[in-house]
Parts: sequence; C-alpha cells; structure tokens
Amino acid sequence: MVYHIHYELAAAGFMVAVLAALYRQKHLKIYRNQLFQVLLILVLIADCLDVLRGCVVASETVLPEFARQATEIIYLTILMSCGVGYAAYILAVVRNLDIVMNYKWFLLIPYLIGVVLCISSPWSHVIFYFNERGVFCRGSLYLLLYVITLAYVLIPSLMAILSPHKMKKGEMVWIYGIPAMIIFCAAVQQIFFPEVLLIGFVNCLVVFTGFLFLQSSDYYLDEVTGLFKMHGFEEVLRERMSYGTHSSYLIIRIINFNAMQEMYEDSRLTQIQNDMAQIMRRECKGRTFYHIAASTFAVISSTRQESEEIYRRLCQTLPRVWVIDGEEVVHDYSYYTVETPAECDNTTELLQRIAYARSDHPGHHKPGELIHLSHDTVKLAEEKQRVADLVEEAIMDNSIEIYFQPIYSLEKERITSVEVLARLKDRNKKFINPEFFIHVAEENRAIIQLGEQIYRKACIFASQNHIFDMGIDDININLSPIQCCYEDLAHDLIQIAEEYDIPMSRMHLEITESAIMNRDEIMTTLEELSASGAKIALDDFGTGYSSMTSIVSLPVDYVKIDKSLVWSYGRGENQYLNQLVPMIQAEGKKIISEGIETIEHIDIFRRLKGDFLQGYYYSKPLPEQEFIQYLKKANQVVT
Repeated sequence: MVYHIHYELAAAGFMVAVLAALYRQKHLKIYRNQLFQVLLILVLIADCLDVLRGCVVASETVLPEFARQATEIIYLTILMSCGVGYAAYILAVVRNLDIVMNYKWFLLIPYLIGVVLCISSPWSHVIFYFNERGVFCRGSLYLLLYVITLAYVLIPSLMAILSPHKMKKGEMVWIYGIPAMIIFCAAVQQIFFPEVLLIGFVNCLVVFTGFLFLQSSDYYLDEVTGLFKMHGFEEVLRERMSYGTHSSYLIIRIINFNAMQEMYEDSRLTQIQNDMAQIMRRECKGRTFYHIAASTFAVISSTRQESEEIYRRLCQTLPRVWVIDGEEVVHDYSYYTVETPAECDNTTELLQRIAYARSDHPGHHKPGELIHLSHDTVKLAEEKQRVADLVEEAIMDNSIEIYFQPIYSLEKERITSVEVLARLKDRNKKFINPEFFIHVAEENRAIIQLGEQIYRKACIFASQNHIFDMGIDDININLSPIQCCYEDLAHDLIQIAEEYDIPMSRMHLEITESAIMNRDEIMTTLEELSASGAKIALDDFGTGYSSMTSIVSLPVDYVKIDKSLVWSYGRGENQYLNQLVPMIQAEGKKIISEGIETIEHIDIFRRLKGDFLQGYYYSKPLPEQEFIQYLKKANQVVT
C-alpha cells in the first residue's frame, strides 16, 4: 500500500509555526499552559513519526525489519502519549488536575498496558507484525490502542460535563467538540481513506484551535505595561486556590491615583504605570507582576517572607515624586498582603479582600504601611460600605432621625438644655451605632451635608415646638472636626439659625478636644461661632486627650466630663473629680456631667457643686413627641 503523506507534511510544518508563535508569547505560569506546550510537542512528534511510518511501511524491502518495528512501536507509544497529554491538559483547564496527582499510577495503567503490548508485538504479534514478505499487518488487538487513546480523550471531557461551573462558555464548546471531531475523523480515515494519513492533520487542527481559543495570551496582557492584567491574575489565583497551593499575595496601590486622573491626560498617567512596571521587573527579577487595576499591581510569592522582602525593596525604589507635564506630583503607595490557604481558603473571599485593597474609600490606605488583609479587616470594610450607602441615602432623602436627651441644671433644678442626637437605621429598621456611622460619614466626607441636615432639623424642632417657652435655654449639637475644617461652616450655621428666628446664643456646640489640637482651621471656625454668641463645649473630657492646659487655651465655655470618669469615681476607683471640678470652675468654665444613672451620681456633683447633669437617670434619648411630653411633665409646663 502507498500512503499519501501530504496532509501530514503540511501539518508538521504548521505545528512548527505554532510552536514558534507560542514560544514568542508571554504566558501565565499555570499548569494549563505548561501542559499545552507538552501536548503541542507530542502532537508534532506524532505527526512526524506518522510521516516516517508511512514511508517505512511503504518501503517493504529497503529498511531492515527491526527498524520498521521500532518506528511502529515509537509511533504508537507517542500516539497514546498524546491522549494522556490531552487528558491532563483538559483536567488542567477545568482545574481538576489534582485527580492526576492523586491517582496518577491508577490512571496510567491503560497507557502502560498499551506500551507493553506494543513493545512485545515483534514476538507476540498482538498489535502488529510484518509477514514473510515484509508487509505490515495489524494484530488482533491493534484497535485496542486506539480505544485506549480515545478513552484518555473522552473521559476528561465527560468529567468536564460534570463540572460546568469551572469552565467558560467558549471552553465548554471546545472541550465537547474536540472528542467528537477526533472520533469522526479517525472513523473516516479507517473506513473510507485508509491510504491517507489524515488523523495527524486533524490533531494539528485541534491543537491549533486550542491555541487560538484557549491559549492566546493577548486576552490577559495589558498593552500599557506589558504585564498580565486582572483576568490573568484571577486565572492564576483560581488555579492555586483549587490545588491548595500555599501562596502569599502582595498588592501595591498608588494612593490618590483616581484624583490624578481628573487632573492629567491619560497618556501622562500611563507613562507612570509603565515606569512602575519597569521598576518592578528590574528590582524583582524572576517575579511575575500583574496590573490588576489602573492604580494597583500585584505579585504572587510562595511565602509571606518573600512578599515582605519584595515590599521592602519596592519601598526603597518606587519614587514618591513623578513629573507630569513638568509638574512634580507627590503621592504615596499602600501595600497589602494575604496568604492562602492558611488564612483564606475561599476564592470568593480572597477576591473580596483584594477588591478591598483596590477600592478608593478614604481611610483604607495607609501610606507606606504593609497591611495584612485579615478576615476582620474586610468584614469591617464591607460594613463600612453598607453604612456609607445608608448615610448617602439619608442625605438624599433628608431622612436622618434626631432624638433628644434632657440636660438638668443643678442651679435651676429643672431641664434647661437638650442634646440633639442623630440616629440611623439599617434595612431591617434597626439602629446603627451612632459613633460608627458618624465615623463612616467623616471618612467619606459626607459629614458636612449630614451635619447640616441634623442642625437644620434641630432648628425646625425648636421652632415648631416652642421649646424655649418650656424652660429650655440651649440646644446642644455635636460638631465633627471634619465639619469644622469647612471654612464656611460658621456662616452656614448662623444663616440656618436666622431662618428659624433662633438666636445663636441659644446654640450650644460640642466638639472633642482631640479634634481641636493643632488644627488652625478648626480653631478659626470655633472663634467665629463664639463671636456670633454660640456657646462652645469641650466634649468627652477625661477620655485620655484632655488636660487643664487645653481648657485654659481653647475657646470653650463648657467642659463635658465623660461618663467613664464619672462611673469610675462613683465606684471609688479614683478621686480625680475632687481636684478637677474646682479647677475647671476656677477658669470660668461650667461643667456638664454625662452618665448620670443613680442618685449617688447626683449626690457627687451636688457635693462638688457641679452645674449640669445628663444621663439615663433623667431620661434616655427620646424621639420628638415623647421628648415634648417628657419635658412638659418634668418642667411642669402648663398647656
């Protein structure tokens, strides 16, 4: 028989071109890519051997019998090796390669049986033999080798059907279509064209299709930096998580990059990204960096120590000053680490932690500091984001609630002031800790609008309910330090009070001392408010920031003693109030004592000659109508 080898020769040349193109590309360091290169080489070798085999079989008397036997044995072995290589590759695509790792000897049994049968065929004739005239003949088990090869092709595809969630749509079509195509072409060759070496050509087409649809690196590469982008990073991440490979992820983020995007052209910023990529490659040779967002890069190491070493090196080499359009731009970098699977064994949660590092919410990024992305860190970030959304909704809908807590005057022996307290509810109508949502509003700079809404609602409450006719002298409202940094705050608060005919002398504004120190803009705002007639109170005195020196130097009229100091004094744990209260009053400041819950607490401040008392002994914070009813009863207001 004379074999037509033209298809195989064309396929061999084609595969050489594919190999050359493959090695010129940059590839992700994942099992799938490594196994594809092995498969490609095996198919090329099988194709070349098929050509050689066709020539050898056709030349019945030219070559000695042992040479023809060796050629057939090697070809059939490589053909089965292609099936094994394809099976491993498909399992890598669906990230089930751990099956091969765990059961490799069991899975190789059919392959090893086929190899033994091939090697023994010159004597047993079970697979092939050459008759007395030197003509090639198939043995009784010749087709068994094709069955073994096709089994390695079919079984991984069947397993892929059982794991569709691990594949993309394009991968599913490719994996299901290839076995059908190989079986069809093998049947066509055996039945209709036995003299045409067609199957090798089909294998080459199959592998080339995989090269185009599954192995193209263009999809994963960032054109600006030449690094792999987020898609490639996720591929590596998911594979390492699937196989439980110990990994340490280092995330590098340019702080304030989004603000820079609003100021400069994209071409200028892409130069910064490219320069950073070059610095990383130069300083950390052999490492694969990923450009996972405009401002964010990542690198994967085997241990946390390696990540920390890269962090220290980048801290020393990444410049803090970039020149854009001749202008020096100063910015910092933040760094994050997370380890798997020891600290995080869930791909979704790992991506959430990385998304936290990529996010642009104020307070997340600490310049130069290596932050460990623990579970609690991300949960806190998620909670902050949830609350931040609620705060934004409250601002848009004007729906922040205000509650009122009475303040009792020891001198006048009645309720003379009311503190306005903001309240925010979640989706389930449960109250959120006020300190927490105020802190979130401050981080997101929403506190200016939120504070104005609270202040306006307090004025509306006072005006509509005529509370100054019920014995109330002052409305106590908290100010955030972020609010006080706003240069027009005093002007806006004065104007709002005027809208409701409320004198500023009725406004009693509270701020913590820690927010005032070393902040010139805050001091300026407080002085403007004080000049308008408003009273200023130093809040939370006794929480660790306070001193008598600051009481003397700050523009305050009242000092509000924190409840922790009141309670500890009441339990006999300190005698601090014995000296503190007279010293504050000697400076002309009046004292408001928080946390009054028992008659003993009241007796303390009667003995110390305090001024005002506030706490649950009198009332918890109340909604508007309940507070009005309480006030009328407490102050014996006749309606």
